[in-house]
Amino acid sequence: MRLRTLALLPLLLAGGCGFAAEPTPCDGFADRKLAIAAAEYRGCAAEILATLDAIETPLRAIASERATDADRESARREYARLRTLIRRTGIEHDYWRSPDSIVMKWPDRSVSAFNSAAHKAAVQYGAVLDYPNLDNFGQGARAHDDATRYYHSIR
Repeated sequence: MRLRTLALLPLLLAGGCGFAAEPTPCDGFADRKLAIAAAEYRGCAAEILATLDAIETPLRAIASERATDADRESARREYARLRTLIRRTGIEHDYWRSPDSIVMKWPDRSVSAFNSAAHKAAVQYGAVLDYPNLDNFGQGARAHDDATRYYHSIR
């Protein structure tokens, strides 16, 4: 029994740390330092936007205090996916660095604006999950709308 437990330990630890996560269109961007082209980033941006779209309805129910258990589970699942996608782009790390590094890595203004809006939406939507309220939801929804607009200008 003890040997089986020890054999499973690395798998449990890897799964808990996110090592077993499925590949996404956003993989690899976090490691890049220079000139990510809009065309190559569009698939990742589409995935981030689709996840923002998927989280909006259950979060609206949560913020309005009309959420079901299914809404809460859906919102948590989609938020975890959103955080994974954003982490794999390196956006959060980029915004902690100098503005010059952002310009060098994300030279297309539409992509940079999309990233900023998507990140803001994720932060506000996360706040709604932690402390359900319409103010954070509204700020997240506005940033989400901005991300949608910027996405359509990514070529």
